[in-house]
Amino acid sequence: MNFLIGSGASMPAIQVAGDIEAQINGLLMGGDLEQANLVALDFIEELAERNVDLLADIDDEPLVETLSNYVDFLSIIDAILFERKNILLPRQANIFTTNYDLFIEKAASKLPNVTLNDGFDRTSAVGNRYLFSPARYFDRTYRSGNMTDRIVELPVLNLIKVHGSLSWMRDTDKEIRFASDGVKLSGNVSKIDPAAVTAALGTRALILPNLRKFESALMERVYFDLLRLLSNCMDKDNALLVAFGFSFADEHILDITQRALRNPTSQLLIFAYSDANVAGFSSKFAQNRNITIVAPGQGPSIDFKSFNAILRAIIPESGAPQ
Repeated sequence: MNFLIGSGASMPAIQVAGDIEAQINGLLMGGDLEQANLVALDFIEELAERNVDLLADIDDEPLVETLSNYVDFLSIIDAILFERKNILLPRQANIFTTNYDLFIEKAASKLPNVTLNDGFDRTSAVGNRYLFSPARYFDRTYRSGNMTDRIVELPVLNLIKVHGSLSWMRDTDKEIRFASDGVKLSGNVSKIDPAAVTAALGTRALILPNLRKFESALMERVYFDLLRLLSNCMDKDNALLVAFGFSFADEHILDITQRALRNPTSQLLIFAYSDANVAGFSSKFAQNRNITIVAPGQGPSIDFKSFNAILRAIIPESGAPQ
């Protein structure tokens, strides 16, 4: 069971990126690298400020509403996994997202029964500079009783952030570390100093929204490692990918998904926010028959609350937040 979550899920707290990629690309193609970096830094800083408020539990209505939607979503997925009684199927779900924000991590912290695996290795008892290790996504978690040897697998949600995260930091462009002290703002960066702006961008472990996505060899490697995970997950028998708030504008993810759907037993289930989005999805997957697009029709738009309600219907007695 796999989910693909895009920027539409983080509304209304965070507005979708809009034409930011086109803006930056226009500057790059015009040879204005300094202005392109400045626009990118401003975009990231604005997003980081919202996440600082999120982590500080600021009482802001859009933040509270969006966080509530994510809490509901994780709770439902955990409940679905808990209902799995077949040992042949792991009690794991993969949540792929292109979002930099920390709503999923914050939501998981509100659910003590949910185990979220974000890919960082926290096995060391020394220090808190956790190293990103995608191999952690292959781990399964079990619990045994204190009186018997019987073991039970615990539900685990794998969080796979293919474009990086605001809580990731590049360590000399060789490794990615977890920023255990929360989201950092760039601080006193002089916006009139191109070198300072470039240096501030260089500390972030993010795939930036521009045509130079792979200027960092480290981020390129991580990006394709995580896309390979998506491809491998969809190669399994009866794989399901549920997409919500995602436009498939990312050409690499679109290509990976189209190729993965050559597996005749795989299924792609897309939830379209409105009927106006359906034609775009149909065009992108015109060569694939194993997709289903759920559209609102004459009803209200399919927002996060509606999406959660549909998922909860799978487990009518267990889908309420815990």
